Amino acid sequence: MLTKSYSYIFGFITVFAAMSGFTADGATLKEIMRGLQANTDHIVEGLLIDDFDKVAGAADRIADHPQIPPEQVKLVAAELAAEMPTFKQFDTLVHDLSLAIAAAAREGDRDRAISNYHQMLDGCFACHAAYKNRVAAVLGGAVSGE
Repeated sequence: MLTKSYSYIFGFITVFAAMSGFTADGATLKEIMRGLQANTDHIVEGLLIDDFDKVAGAADRIADHPQIPPEQVKLVAAELAAEMPTFKQFDTLVHDLSLAIAAAAREGDRDRAISNYHQMLDGCFACHAAYKNRVAAVLGGAVSGE
């Protein structure tokens, strides 16, 4: 139950985190979000059973997620204009915290991985509160995950 609510909220992180990373090679925003949702679930699952390899792998995939398609980036940038630097700061926060989760997992530091995971989710919630509705509107609901 906890995993589902986190993964739903985290699905929107793509919009915020997708300003960096690898090229999507044709992946849609929805597909990218589903990947991020799955990796968020994998972090929780790994933490629950102390599978640190699973946690590290999922966190690395979050950090190295594909970019959203360039045409969608342009729409978001046009909508947010002067707010783009703040928007980008959320991306950087999530990226850095996902790397911190991976590092903690590789060291077997469960408590630090959990702490970093919570901070990452806090960044997701804050970004969603500030931008989710506007970004969803400009992308025609493409960030709804449905």
